Parts: sequence; C-alpha cells; structure tokens
Amino acid sequence: MDNITLMEYWINSSDRDYESMKKNFEIKQYTWALFIGHLTIEKLLKGLYAKNNTDSQYTIKSHNLLALAQNAILN
Repeated sequence: MDNITLMEYWINSSDRDYESMKKNFEIKQYTWALFIGHLTIEKLLKGLYAKNNTDSQYTIKSHNLLALAQNAILN
C-alpha cells in the first residue's frame, strides 16, 4: 500500500468516526462522543503521518496524540 492510499484509508476511517461522534453527542452520550473524538483525531494524525513520511509505508502504532502530532511533521 502506498502512502497516499494509506493516508486516504485513515481519513475515510476518521470521517466515519466523526459521524458516530456527532450522533453520540446528540443523544448526550458525552463520554463515548469524547472517546470517539479522540479516535477521529488520532486517525487524522496517522493520515498526515502517512502523507508526510514517505520513507515509511507504516504508521506509528500509538494512541498518544502528542507523539503522533510530533511525528506527523505538521509544519
């Protein structure tokens, strides 16, 4: 899988999670909305990592948003 395909995978997955987050928020399931919101951000960062780190075809296996953001090269 090339980096652009991997980036698209993560973005599409985060889009689905974002919709789920909004639905949970609407029905006042705030804890789940927050949890899924974290997943949404994590997947977007992994997509950016895939886009900006073309020397690696894998993303970081971490849930640490700060570490993902630092390694995604967000300049």
